[in-house]
Amino acid sequence: MTPLKIKLDDLTEALTTRFEIIEGSFYLNTETGAILFNTEEDIDDDLPGDLEDDPRYHLINPLDSHESFQIMEDFVDSLGDTKEAAKLQAALNRSKPFRQFKDTLHEHTDLSDVWYAFEQQELKHLAEEWCERKRIEVEWV
Repeated sequence: MTPLKIKLDDLTEALTTRFEIIEGSFYLNTETGAILFNTEEDIDDDLPGDLEDDPRYHLINPLDSHESFQIMEDFVDSLGDTKEAAKLQAALNRSKPFRQFKDTLHEHTDLSDVWYAFEQQELKHLAEEWCERKRIEVEWV
């Protein structure tokens, strides 16, 4: 089987996008590797009418919030016993932990690049797992 060429950034964006204002969803076209965006409000003439019923299109459900939270916890663990790790852990223990984590992270600009590299690696791993569950052999582009 020839690997399906998928843009890693497009798949990780689909896995991490939550829709709050509009109804929307992402699908993977298993023939082309394209990630399609579908909303009920904005009908795109380029989208197939049978998107939800055609087996070549796989719905991409976003990560559960606990999976995203786990990535942040894993990052904190990777920092070891440091004051930055303690501050980030405290942020995760407060209300609105996602916002608190980002705010605390940006107070330590030297950690921002480290965090984003860590997050991207974790998201790539989750994208690979998603493809495996769908039995898709992938080549990232």
